[in-house]
Amino acid sequence: MSQNYLNLLINELESRWDEITTLLKAAEDHKETNVALHDAICRSVTVLMVTNLEGFYKDLIRNTIDDLNDNYRFNELSEAIQRHYCSKFLDSQSTDKAKNTLTNILIEEFKILNSNINFKPFLYSKNNNPKPQIIETLFDNLGINIVFQILKSSRYELVFSEGNSYLEDKISEYTYELHNCSLNFPYQYTSKSFNILTNTSKQRKERTLWEEFLDQLNKRRHEVAHGNDLRNIDSVEHLTFQKNKIIFLQLALIHIIIEEFGTYTAIYRPRSISLVNILVPN
Repeated sequence: MSQNYLNLLINELESRWDEITTLLKAAEDHKETNVALHDAICRSVTVLMVTNLEGFYKDLIRNTIDDLNDNYRFNELSEAIQRHYCSKFLDSQSTDKAKNTLTNILIEEFKILNSNINFKPFLYSKNNNPKPQIIETLFDNLGINIVFQILKSSRYELVFSEGNSYLEDKISEYTYELHNCSLNFPYQYTSKSFNILTNTSKQRKERTLWEEFLDQLNKRRHEVAHGNDLRNIDSVEHLTFQKNKIIFLQLALIHIIIEEFGTYTAIYRPRSISLVNILVPN
């Protein structure tokens, strides 16, 4: 079997940060000898880190859909994915009742066609900064509700109580772990780490630490990119810590995908494996 797309994303996660790592090293090298260059690099990194996260969430959704397409046809997908996909073909001006009726009709037609789905309806048509609501909506489209509430009280929230050395150790450990979990499809995971919320559990609770982190990250990016603040107030040490927090979040979002599409193997199953073979032990 060829390598899963999600696994490829995990494998290249570190290299996606090479540019920023190089810039941070250059800034540190010039901290004493060329303050203007140091400050310019740090301000650039502030913007590029947000750009990196935006590119990541697009690839995460695209690679997840590609893995689903490699293993399932339309009628094997969850109802949430089917409904969202079909809803994107409708006129936005239609009433909710009309949309629901037409969506149901389209679902039945696509079940007859039993074709693959395109990833584009699961992303925004325009570029968007990685704000909490943007990421949450993208996961909603896959049937995973209130993604930041899922992360609350998980191992990934320890980022807010630990130092940078802890993050660096855990990034290597978790990357290796998730690489192994995503080698096969359905993704393999031995125990549940999250409480994946269903469509009936959408009530919003208090804002989480990850949402507040993203709020501040996007705010700082906006200040620099739009000239609202021409100073550099971020040290290399702080930016390195921010970078590692973002990588931690990327790993957390990958982990949620692995658990969502690796736990329910009786629902999500490759076309080449019959339900009998899954349910009946050897």
